[in-house]
Amino acid sequence: MSAPARGTRPRNRRALIVAAAAELFVRRGYPHVAMGDIADAVAIGPSALYRHFRGKQELLAAVVEDALTALAVTGLGELAAATLDRRDVGVLWQRESRHLEPAERHRVGKPLRRLARQLAGQLRDGRPELTADQAALLAWSVLAVLVSVSFQRVDLPRPAYDELMTSLAAAVAGVRLPDLGERAPEPAVEPASRRELLLTTATRLFAERGFHSVAIEEVGAAAGIAGPSVYHHFENKAELLTTALSTGADALGAGLRTASLPVLLRSYAGYSLAHHDVVDLLITEVGLLPEPERHELRRTQHEYVEAWVGLLLDVHPDLGAGPARVRVQAVLTVVNDVARTPHLRRLPGVEDALHVIGSALLELSDSGSSGQTL
Repeated sequence: MSAPARGTRPRNRRALIVAAAAELFVRRGYPHVAMGDIADAVAIGPSALYRHFRGKQELLAAVVEDALTALAVTGLGELAAATLDRRDVGVLWQRESRHLEPAERHRVGKPLRRLARQLAGQLRDGRPELTADQAALLAWSVLAVLVSVSFQRVDLPRPAYDELMTSLAAAVAGVRLPDLGERAPEPAVEPASRRELLLTTATRLFAERGFHSVAIEEVGAAAGIAGPSVYHHFENKAELLTTALSTGADALGAGLRTASLPVLLRSYAGYSLAHHDVVDLLITEVGLLPEPERHELRRTQHEYVEAWVGLLLDVHPDLGAGPARVRVQAVLTVVNDVARTPHLRRLPGVEDALHVIGSALLELSDSGSSGQTL
């Protein structure tokens, strides 16, 4: 986006500010963007920027609301096109909106919740055998498939891209979920040491409130460990975050030892549901790591996705690397979103449901389809 000439007053200046802020928030992350950076991007002075927005929080809310409102369309084809037009929407909602106050985040998320309800209603109209919970799970999974384009950089010809994303969304909408019973609750695991207790507590608090909003003393208090004693185990808060992220990445990497894509899919779903706080941090907080830890973790994440792509191409060699990567990212985003959403991850049998949904996206033999879509 090119900035207007300095000194001019375009009528769409507010829209230009929102667009520039969105680009900077996605590229750098909200904490690393100053209001002055945004003013420079649209060639205005800070005072002119503050005539439109009182502060960075208000601007972030406008950016996220603008992105989500762009999805207010009907039909899977139109929705697929909208998410490809706004490939930033997933990052803005899932990563950057966490910097808003909870009440404000809830407010700006209304268009997305409304869209999920509409999709769930359409699914039940076409598939009356679905329960309300099943329809909700499939609706949110359809949305996760579509916004997954935010988390990869595959560049396909636009008509083919529209067709691929529409077909993947339709595949999820048509999944026949198994007859599921109660999912056994995850057994409570007692931390093996005070260090592990601190790490588990920090991971939970960082996921709930964001790294910047949690003081290391709060971690110690929540773990029942006196403030000074925390420093016997971790030098600072950054070390807590680095350890949590590297531990999570290592655990996921261990799952790659299997050569079976169905087994990897199930192990990823199981790990993500049981360790949703870690998954949350791997999505939202990697950008806060110091170098070289940030670079190393990004490399590890890239290699993890590429390992999935390689396994998928072993099964379907005619897919091509680009479409295979799109499918893999769609699966990972569905699992991640469900794991990070309390009312979805607590559904009975959700791990089995995720395995069936993922199998449909990867076109594995154990996928199920009702033959009906939206």
